[in-house]
Amino acid sequence: MEKRLLDEIKILSYRFKDYLVIERKLSGNTVYSYYKDIIQFNEYLKDSDISTLDDMFSLECLDSFLIWLYGKGIKARSITRKLSSISLFVKFLRIEDIITENKSYLLNRPKIGKKLPNYFSIEEIERFLKVFDQNKPEGIRDKTLFELIYSCGLRVSEVSNLKISSIYFNESVLKVFGKGGKDRYVPIGERAVLELKNYLINSRNYFEKKQKNDYLFLNYRGERLTRKGIWKNLKHACILAGLIDKNFTVHSLRHSFATHLLQNGADLRSVQKLLGHKNIITTEIYTHLDVSHLRDAYDKFHIHS
Repeated sequence: MEKRLLDEIKILSYRFKDYLVIERKLSGNTVYSYYKDIIQFNEYLKDSDISTLDDMFSLECLDSFLIWLYGKGIKARSITRKLSSISLFVKFLRIEDIITENKSYLLNRPKIGKKLPNYFSIEEIERFLKVFDQNKPEGIRDKTLFELIYSCGLRVSEVSNLKISSIYFNESVLKVFGKGGKDRYVPIGERAVLELKNYLINSRNYFEKKQKNDYLFLNYRGERLTRKGIWKNLKHACILAGLIDKNFTVHSLRHSFATHLLQNGADLRSVQKLLGHKNIITTEIYTHLDVSHLRDAYDKFHIHS
């Protein structure tokens, strides 16, 4: 591919990032994922003989990229995400009248099955939350953080970006800056409220250094506790709780929140709003609970079980 075209694609990729942030209002992590996929596509095309942008996004070229991904052993779920990134990039180029056609929708995408959420049982939640040493500031902080994720069904990025001003103690409500830049208000459980008060009184001052900020959870430098730090602390706690073989993640606590609500009779629409899902289809993955309950009943009562 000619250097002229490579330079043009690089500029368009930057413009695409701006489009995702300004027009689509996507989160930083989502924007990074889309952009990374486009960069990989550009790398693939470097050694091609393509001479125009229209050729670059022809059905033949996109199919060739799809085969290349399969050849590298990339899983179907990841390939589907990469093709979605390219499709959105193509749509952007079409909107900007940079290319004349959008044929990305004609691609045969890999078929992937639904992945059931990995979640803690109530007993595992209790065991997990007991490992945090309440005589240490970091133990108080981490128990509060994970209790809050479970109590409110938060994403790791959402809890990392929480601020003290997000808490409404009188109403026991949390204001969450969610995916896609949308706010939602979530009730806070009684236990989480008590943990929050304990953390703010007995722990947070230990982490707060000379620089003042409003972020709720801080690290040892007095800065916002990052996603990476939260994941690291969860892994360590899972080891202490004897849950390391379960392959739990921070998101498992969010899954547990939704799972336990439905197990106790909450309706799907309410769970959708609490989780901040734009489409209820996303929330419907949790209907796997109905199947598990049916399995329990079958195993218990069926004569051939």
